[in-house]
Amino acid sequence: MNIVFEGVNGSGKTTAINGLIKFLNKKGVKYNYISDLETDTPLNSVLQKMFSDSVFLELNQEFKTSLFESLVLAADHHYIQEMHRKDKGIIIYDRDFISVLAYQKDIIKKEYEDWENFFNPFREIMTYQLKNIDLLCYVSVPIEENIRRTEVRDNRKFSEEEKQIIINLKNNMEEEIENFCRKTNTPCLSIDGRAPAEDITRQILNGIKEVKNNSKHENKEKTM
Repeated sequence: MNIVFEGVNGSGKTTAINGLIKFLNKKGVKYNYISDLETDTPLNSVLQKMFSDSVFLELNQEFKTSLFESLVLAADHHYIQEMHRKDKGIIIYDRDFISVLAYQKDIIKKEYEDWENFFNPFREIMTYQLKNIDLLCYVSVPIEENIRRTEVRDNRKFSEEEKQIIINLKNNMEEEIENFCRKTNTPCLSIDGRAPAEDITRQILNGIKEVKNNSKHENKEKTM
C-alpha cells in the first residue's frame, strides 16, 4: 500500500507521519519510509546545491534555471519511484510528485510567458507510469498558521514576497491534488494539522481501513 503525504511547510505533515509510524512500530507492522529530501540518489549533490541556494528552491544564477530544476526533480522522483516499485507492505512517502509540481509552477510562471507549454508536459512527465497511490493524505492549516510555524521553526521573519510564495504554493498544491484525485479517483484524505496527534493518527488509520475494505469489495466483484 502506497500512502503519500503532502503539505506545505508548517502544516503538521511530519507530525502526522510520525504518529502513523509510531502506531505501526507499536503493532509490529513493517513499512518503508521514503523522504524526497533524504533518500540517497545519484542526484543528491545537485539537489543539495539547489536547496542550499534558496529555501524556496530558486537557484541564484544569472540565467534561467527553472527548466533545469524541474527536470532534475523529475529525474530524482522517477529514480526513487523505481527503487521502490516492487516493495511490499506499507510504503510511506513524505512528499512526492504533487510537491514538485506545486513548487515549480510559480517559478516557471515567473520566468516564462508561455509557461503552460512546458508545465503541462512536465506534469505528464512527473506522472508518467506513476506508481499506484492507494491513499493521498493532505495535511493543512490556515495559511497564516503555515507562515507563523515556519517562521518559528526557521527563527526568521519572511518578507512579503516570501509570504506570497507560500500562499501560491499552498494554492498550487491544493489545485494539483484536486485535479489528480478527480482524474484518477485516488482516495484523498484532508487532515487538519491543528488537530490532536491522536485524532490525526486515528483519521489516517480509518482512511487506510476504508481503502482496504474497498479493495476487497472490488476484488470480490471481479471474481463474481
